[in-house]
Amino acid sequence: MKTEKIKLPENHRRSLTSALMTVEQMLFDLEASLKYQQKGCCYEIENDLADDVIKNDLEIIREARSRLCKLSEKYDSGKYIQNLSKIVNARKTRIWEVLMDMKPRKQKGFGEFPKELAKEYERDLDELLSVTEKIIY
Repeated sequence: MKTEKIKLPENHRRSLTSALMTVEQMLFDLEASLKYQQKGCCYEIENDLADDVIKNDLEIIREARSRLCKLSEKYDSGKYIQNLSKIVNARKTRIWEVLMDMKPRKQKGFGEFPKELAKEYERDLDELLSVTEKIIY
């Protein structure tokens, strides 16, 4: 049975599209967190969920995605196409911003940065910046 499309006013359609995109992205993020172990040197997700809970949640995510798609089709919300290169560029830029904000001269809001550590600290940040600048898109 084909769902009848409902024509929303443009402002409401754009708002719905934005909300559905946000929810869909959250579902993708949640699914990735449930499926893939994230374990780094500064951030780790500890799995404190039983396998049956994860399996259940993944099934609910699939159902939510299915309903989301039906809603999108019913209200003709459209689909936004995002290029991977733009995502990589945005994340790379954000990494640069975060690391630049960590420079000793930008840390004044946290008190005076220890002068004897400033050069080495900045050099270490610059090395990380130099590596992340190699990310291509």
